[in-house]
Amino acid sequence: MAVELKLARSDRVYRPPDVVDGSIIITTTSSISHQGIKITATGTVLLQPSPRSVGVIESLYSSVKPIQLLNKSVDVNPPGKITAGKLEIPFHIALDGPKGGSVDSLYETYHGAYINIQYLIIGDVLRGYLQKNLSATLEIIVEHGTARISRTLAPSTETICFYITQDTQKHPLIPSIRSGGFRVTGRVCALCPLTEPITGEVTVEASAVPISSIDIQLLRVESIDLGGRMASEVTEVQITQVADGDVCRGLSIPIYVILPRLLTCPTLSAG
Repeated sequence: MAVELKLARSDRVYRPPDVVDGSIIITTTSSISHQGIKITATGTVLLQPSPRSVGVIESLYSSVKPIQLLNKSVDVNPPGKITAGKLEIPFHIALDGPKGGSVDSLYETYHGAYINIQYLIIGDVLRGYLQKNLSATLEIIVEHGTARISRTLAPSTETICFYITQDTQKHPLIPSIRSGGFRVTGRVCALCPLTEPITGEVTVEASAVPISSIDIQLLRVESIDLGGRMASEVTEVQITQVADGDVCRGLSIPIYVILPRLLTCPTLSAG
């Protein structure tokens, strides 16, 4: 016997309060009885051990409980009997807040190094006493519609200006750089929806040595506050090359970085 979930949307992307439409497909070679068939939608913020490294956050793994964002069920078939063959039962379940509350409490799907925000659709065929229930699970992606944000590089509170010189570096520099010096300036937009790229510009004003490349490193910060103790871990998401070779001095080079959707999330606090 096999149980499978099939959603109407192939990309599995939903924006609350969307309704998840789909079917639970049950294939069996013989007739079986059951105590009901139900569909459950769950959303959870949970801490997970990182397979790549052991950090401060991992030491709190056993002390931090998952945060439930969504947990609702609908019955799609009453107790009865399933005959041999293939049975397809449609279902509809709404993605809304707890007890019909605000959908803002449903954070966007996020797969981090230590923290996950995950939404699952679970189909259960209840078999009754001393029999194992049959289940199927499918992850859906939850996003929020975002208002259009002005993305100009004109000086404003939404623009961050930066500069890099030999005096801002904490690591050792070769003598030619320290004596000859270098200066790189730039600016980026501070407000950025996940569905749009990070934009900006960078300018090499001076450099005593040739430049091999200019890369933009995207980092994420994950933090856990437990009893007044704050543990944070910074991990790399991706590196994007914006220039290759010894660029012209004084030339504004555009920054255009596409965010990996599941590996990044808006700045938020849950708890």
